[in-house]
Amino acid sequence: RKRWMYVYMAVDVFTYDLLHIDIYPYNGKQEARSFLQALKAKGYRPRVILTDMNQDYEKPIHSVFPGAVHHECVFHALQWAQQLVKDIYGNHYAETHPEAVTLKQHIYQVFKAKSKKTVNKRYREVMALKEEYVAQTPDAQRIFDFLERHYAKLVNAVENPLIPLTNNTVELVNRRFDQHYQNMCGFDGIKTARKYLHLFELTYRFTPFAKDNRPVEGRTLDIRGKCPLELAGYDIHKLPIAQVVRGQLLGWPPQTLQEFVPNV
Repeated sequence: RKRWMYVYMAVDVFTYDLLHIDIYPYNGKQEARSFLQALKAKGYRPRVILTDMNQDYEKPIHSVFPGAVHHECVFHALQWAQQLVKDIYGNHYAETHPEAVTLKQHIYQVFKAKSKKTVNKRYREVMALKEEYVAQTPDAQRIFDFLERHYAKLVNAVENPLIPLTNNTVELVNRRFDQHYQNMCGFDGIKTARKYLHLFELTYRFTPFAKDNRPVEGRTLDIRGKCPLELAGYDIHKLPIAQVVRGQLLGWPPQTLQEFVPNV
């Protein structure tokens, strides 16, 4: 009905499994809390929750999953830092403010470090530049405030195999959802949209990844020809829905399928 709605997803970053998906008319703390409570009601107890830079997640996470580590995506954080540099120094800062280029490079180097010792050292070096940069451009205070506010939720991924640096896995599932949604013309209301989301969740979890899927740097799991539920350790071979999604309608022969599915 020509109104924006907001889709929330919870994805297992190790198996690509879509744990929960829902839609809300607004995007805020209350919706984030409702979504996390629904995730908890399904029996999930995450040790780590990885989000983008949306600040509406922080308090609901601590409320619903107080024992979980809240980590923010480093890729999104660096995007925000770069946008701050543009806002403060202008779109053409590379030509007009070389000192801004230097500061951005220092910030990027912080999160390229492989050890916490090096990360902390580089972070302190960047923060030591604060007085100099703010004296030249007072609005640069925003960059250093941003780093100070988010650093603790970014650095905890370093030297911790349980915490990925980025939420790339979630973005992959999001792209898959977008591919499906682009074929739709919208919905009459939130109830029909929610039904569609449940159907997408079911289809996604049972659909195998392509067998020619290229290996991704840093990904040790072989996802080729396996669906997210299989990667999560479930035996789905005896479930009829798994055969349906794979194009094997309850194991019926192709000539029988032809009556129901064109061009089978």
